[in-house]
Amino acid sequence: MALKVAEIIKDLYLIQTPELPFVSNSYLLILSNNGNKINILIDPSPLMYFNDLILTLKDLIGGVENLDILYVNHQDPDVTSSLPGLMSLSPNSMLITSEDTWRLVRSYGLDKERYQAIEYFPNKKVILRTGHAFQFVPTPFCHFRGAWMVYYPTKKVLFSGDLLGGIITKKTEDIYANKDSWDGIKIFHQIYIPSMEALRLAVDRIGRLDPIPEIILPQHGDIIKGDLIVEFLKKLNDLEVGLEHILAQEKKEATYLYAFNEILQKEKERFGEKYVMERLESINSSPFFPEIVHFENGVALDFRISPVSAIGLLYKSFTEDLSPWDRESIKSDIVSVLLKYNLDLPDEVIEERVSIWDNFRRILRIFQR
Repeated sequence: MALKVAEIIKDLYLIQTPELPFVSNSYLLILSNNGNKINILIDPSPLMYFNDLILTLKDLIGGVENLDILYVNHQDPDVTSSLPGLMSLSPNSMLITSEDTWRLVRSYGLDKERYQAIEYFPNKKVILRTGHAFQFVPTPFCHFRGAWMVYYPTKKVLFSGDLLGGIITKKTEDIYANKDSWDGIKIFHQIYIPSMEALRLAVDRIGRLDPIPEIILPQHGDIIKGDLIVEFLKKLNDLEVGLEHILAQEKKEATYLYAFNEILQKEKERFGEKYVMERLESINSSPFFPEIVHFENGVALDFRISPVSAIGLLYKSFTEDLSPWDRESIKSDIVSVLLKYNLDLPDEVIEERVSIWDNFRRILRIFQR
């Protein structure tokens, strides 16, 4: 399948891989002023899409040879595996990245003379010959020690790397996030971000940018803009991730497994075993995150993500096509079981505040008047 291309703002393009739900985003920025022109490719597509990327660059800038700057947030192969080919085909291009990242990507055999370390830019800022200014923002251990974001203040656009990235969990096919995107962002950060303190430091640094970003372009998932930026940053600031998340969940995991399997049994009795097993299979259907919950003979034995997140996914998967009455029945099962074991309720359940019983009581009150 070909790469998806979309213009975000004038001369800024998203280049996205097609494999849902775990897409990789690259960004092409075309800058021009006073007869000068600079083409910047940020976080290039992985090697498996190299040929498609070359064709895309031909359409957008006349060919890969017209690239001037390649930028990578960190060393992972989904953003660096195309670097050797791209730099060979664009002999005048330069690679900009951190020293920590270079220490690893140099293993591709890249020319050191064509590399510029972020750390040596005065005040971690650069003004290009077109007059456009960029700011580099360190986000250590989000998720790599040498990760740096790039801020384009003139357009209020932040290239955030893996930070605020996620798997696609919304139902719409457009490139922009909605509230349903949070589920994929939460899961992604719980898997890949090693420390709550590192995450909070990164969130704080985004909050201190002046002006505040209006568009955030992560390397995975949906583009975030508008009020969702503040909403998602607030949620990230309180999200338990990494070692803290693992240690906290290990203490409760056995109890969550009892609760999870008890909920499954209730739904098997209500809807039948075939329906339940089909829904469980859909939870584990992603080729990128296999076995979010590990099952044997229909029994959950292990969580690969937060148990609370797993139960939230279970709820969303089970209730997707059900009537309000059946949705309420599953919700009641989950709430009653988790409260019995004094366990946390998933956001997906808590946020559905209006139930059919609330509606019934409201109608009853109207008639009582």
